[in-house]
Amino acid sequence: MIKDRSRNVEQLQQEKHQIEVLLEKQQKRMRSIFSADLEKQFWQDREDRQTNLLLRAFLPASIIYFIFEIISLPINYFTTELAYRTHDVLLTMVSYSTGWFALLFMYFMAKKPKRSENYSTIIATIICLSLALVQIVLFSTQSLAMTWRGSLLIVLAQIFAFLCTAIKPLKIFMATLVAAIICCIVLSFSKKVIPHWVLFNVMILGNLVGLALATLSVSIERIRFLQSIIINLDKQITETLNQHLFELSQQDTLTLLGNRRGFEQHLKQKMEDVKKTKQNLAVLFIDVDYFKLYNDNYGHLNGDLALIQVAQIISRHIAENDLAIRYGGEEFVILLEDTNEIDAKLIAAIIIQDMFDRKIPHDFSKISNYLSVSIGLTIYGGEQDFEADDILKAADFALYQAKRNGRNQSAFVAMNHQAIFNS
Repeated sequence: MIKDRSRNVEQLQQEKHQIEVLLEKQQKRMRSIFSADLEKQFWQDREDRQTNLLLRAFLPASIIYFIFEIISLPINYFTTELAYRTHDVLLTMVSYSTGWFALLFMYFMAKKPKRSENYSTIIATIICLSLALVQIVLFSTQSLAMTWRGSLLIVLAQIFAFLCTAIKPLKIFMATLVAAIICCIVLSFSKKVIPHWVLFNVMILGNLVGLALATLSVSIERIRFLQSIIINLDKQITETLNQHLFELSQQDTLTLLGNRRGFEQHLKQKMEDVKKTKQNLAVLFIDVDYFKLYNDNYGHLNGDLALIQVAQIISRHIAENDLAIRYGGEEFVILLEDTNEIDAKLIAAIIIQDMFDRKIPHDFSKISNYLSVSIGLTIYGGEQDFEADDILKAADFALYQAKRNGRNQSAFVAMNHQAIFNS
């Protein structure tokens, strides 16, 4: 686990370095130098942020748009020549209604929990049709003043489409260009004469300004996107290192098993789980027989190597969800989840046999020529009257029984054994 986490930190740091190099290059360019996957991720992120912004800003934007209508309609009405007043104001109201339709459509598209894969194409189509209709309507007004004011509204709508829809600038440019072409085709069948400079300002200049602003905005957002990735990677590295340090604090440096720090809290949590699930928790208390004599005669280095082998044996015979710790000195504790008495005794016997099969010489042992272990075990079944200390006391009492019976064996003591609490 520790090695995997260290490798993960190294991978995160390498990824961060790659993004930092990419950021340095991207800051010197307008065009994208992203990989295909990163480019897709960027546009997805931009789409998510813009749609979230649309959802948050819909109500205030609607209020502002409504106030704009209330103010502009009377102005349009009283500043338009009397002969064209009704005609032009009605067309203006049609253009406003088209704006409401486009705004509501984008809002409900953004509100969907799962957006369509063709989201950008659908929005671009709506923008194209809406702009085409607005341009046709506003350029069909009879008053030149109204036509001029309408051209300003069209330019603002185009810039809004470029900056606020999270769609690729070139795609929006094509949509607005098609809208302009549709408008020109429709107007060619009418008798309305539009000054060429007005058409140029609206259909060409407005689109080019929108495209330039959108391209600049996207270039800036690419830098922000890379910076956000770096910040996120920094957070992951910090969290991983903190978790790594926490695990080191919970680990015995010699055997690489857990240590006593945090063990009591872990045991209490397991006891609460047992009370809820009614699945037994087996506790094994292990002690290396005559280990002091081994240390004194073979040296502390060999003693450490022997403890490492004991830890390896224990780790080999427990499940991933089980816990083994070095309790102190030559003592170990194992917590076995969902394990009954028979299975716990079997695991204890296997550990004892595996230890014997290692044939670690111990000429100073009083029971064997090899290093051996004694194991005391108990089962906690969710009884309300017992605390964590009571379970450890029961397992320790069972270990005492195993030693008294000759060592190199296991002994089981039930939690309700009266001698436990009388000793």
